Amino acid sequence: MPQEPTTFADKFLRRLKKVDTEQIENFLQNVLREKAFLEVVFDSLTEGVVVTERSGNVVFINESARQLLGLLRRDCIGKSFHSLIKARAILRLADEYAELLEPIKQREVLVRTPAVRTYAITILPIENESSLTTHTVWVISDRTESKRRMEEQRQIDNIESLATLTAGVAHEVKNPLNSLNIHAQLSRKSLANLAPRLEGEPALERLEKSNSVILEEIERLTHIVDDFIKAVRPVRPQIRKFELNKILIDVAELIGPECQAREIDLTLDLDPEIQRVQLDPDQIQQCVLNIAKNALEAVEDLVGRIKLRTILRSDHVLIEVEDNGCGINEEDRLRIFEPYHTTKETGTGLGLMVVYRIVRAHRGALGLRGDVGKGTVFSIALPLDERPVRMLEAQIDPPIADLSSSG
Repeated sequence: MPQEPTTFADKFLRRLKKVDTEQIENFLQNVLREKAFLEVVFDSLTEGVVVTERSGNVVFINESARQLLGLLRRDCIGKSFHSLIKARAILRLADEYAELLEPIKQREVLVRTPAVRTYAITILPIENESSLTTHTVWVISDRTESKRRMEEQRQIDNIESLATLTAGVAHEVKNPLNSLNIHAQLSRKSLANLAPRLEGEPALERLEKSNSVILEEIERLTHIVDDFIKAVRPVRPQIRKFELNKILIDVAELIGPECQAREIDLTLDLDPEIQRVQLDPDQIQQCVLNIAKNALEAVEDLVGRIKLRTILRSDHVLIEVEDNGCGINEEDRLRIFEPYHTTKETGTGLGLMVVYRIVRAHRGALGLRGDVGKGTVFSIALPLDERPVRMLEAQIDPPIADLSSSG
């Protein structure tokens, strides 16, 4: 026995021979109006929506999906969705769905085409009355900004957690270190008094050497504790108008002797349009100096190049430290501002955390770009008015932003 039509379209088609021309025209007009209305609705969504047939060909794609995937609407309809996708992470998700034919909900993927973004993707099958899958709906949400905010909050939480330990560290570590240093200095004086009577004695030489090692280690530990306390101490910039370009000139003078000794090419590229900027000159100089020292450690002697640059934008100024050193790999990029994360054998991992906190206190933003083996460009953006610098589209995971094209 044939199955009775259940949808309006089925019933209409069954009665098509009995329907006059005017009724057909009215029906088609209603369908077109509904289609146009739904397209407007879907195009207004921030989420990307793609509908494909069972064959995988695209039958609908809204404006957001087109932009998120870097596609043109006229190039999509009727074509295989799989052939249009460029991002490998989305292709792997499509293959997984094609193999299992089960819904995939809110799966986060990192895509690099057309830009580096984090997407949450949901894939849902559409079934007919016979429970056969006829179409598939893709819903794509851009989670990049929310991920950036979460990562930024995580870093803030890490720093605040460290701050709660400051008082205990200062009391439990620094006070004993001061005491040890005093007694080591007294021991050195006693050894100096004994030296005339025990000259040439091997035991005296061993004691003097041990005493020197103790003093050196105490100084090293004191330096680590001081860096720790400085890193977690609340940053309260003393804001005043100051010549930004002068700060970079002073930094160049500080690192100039080492660059000259190692025959590293150090250059300044200062924007003459930049006037006095509202900032704490001591703190900003510390930031630029910390980054410049990292650049010195990254470049090689004789072929190394370091450039200190300032750029005026519409609502902020940029400070850039560029080098042609070893670069930073992707894994380290995600963690360089974390406390105690360092790629240097003798580093404390606190220098860039200090930079991060100072720039945040100035309502600014940090940027990083470059490739492994080709060098790095660190950017500091400082606002020209009361508004904080907007975090721009990142080339890597947040909170580090690429500020090179801002303005």
